[in-house]
Amino acid sequence: MRLIHAVTIAILLTPAASFAASKEQQEMQRDIAQLQDQVRTLQSGFDKSMASLQTLVQQALDAASRANTNVSVLNASVVQTLTRELSDRLMPIAGVGAKVDNLNNDMAEVRNSVADLTTQVNRLQQQLTDINNAIKVMQAPPAPPPPSASGVPGSSAPPPPAATLWSNAMNDYSSGKSDLAISDLTLFLQSYPNDPNAPSAQMYIGSIHAAQGKSDEAVKDFDAVIEQYPDNKETPNAYFMKGMALKQNSHFNDAAVEFRALIKKYPGSDQAKQATEQLRQMGLSSGAVKRTTKK
Repeated sequence: MRLIHAVTIAILLTPAASFAASKEQQEMQRDIAQLQDQVRTLQSGFDKSMASLQTLVQQALDAASRANTNVSVLNASVVQTLTRELSDRLMPIAGVGAKVDNLNNDMAEVRNSVADLTTQVNRLQQQLTDINNAIKVMQAPPAPPPPSASGVPGSSAPPPPAATLWSNAMNDYSSGKSDLAISDLTLFLQSYPNDPNAPSAQMYIGSIHAAQGKSDEAVKDFDAVIEQYPDNKETPNAYFMKGMALKQNSHFNDAAVEFRALIKKYPGSDQAKQATEQLRQMGLSSGAVKRTTKK
């Protein structure tokens, strides 16, 4: 375009006389004018194209901005929806966890209640055994009156019959006269150590001492049953009651030894089941161990 303008100015500045007669110069001027028109036309088209292009670019920018806004809104909506869904799904799980914790607490309370109930049942069984023995004694026929004695201490008069001594001991025991019952039972054992009721007499003495809180004496009494009457029906009770007396006196290791010895020697007995429960309450296993003998 600068070249065209320069040529035009040069032509215009040339004296008219030198070109007026020249046909070629006129044609050149006409061509230059046409060329200028074409340049203006091109310039106008270029301006219009640039305006359209700018409009399209602006529209594209506006569309991109709107798309970005829509994506942000959609992202926020998705996050909010996922958060709500997760919260709704996790709430039942949290409730189940709380229920499981409550169930564990309830089970612990049930185990404690069962342990207490087992202890009470054991006491009731011992009381029933005592009552049955007392009833048997009361139902026995009365013994003949003993021969008259001089009443002087150290007299060599024979002791009362075994049935009489046993009956007197049971009457005193049933009446709550523990000391008199121990005296009667001791005399019974001294006089009739091989009587069928002798193991029970020794057990009664140990039970009375245990009830009086004399755990050490009770342990010796139950030891006497185990050592003197090893194959008697009272022997399992002696093992169990000895273990309970040791436990009452806080000798937990020695108590565990007796309970395990009972389980090993009488595995199918009720006393073995009670001993297993006692070991469980003490946090110990029921595995059998070697029993130590007191000297």
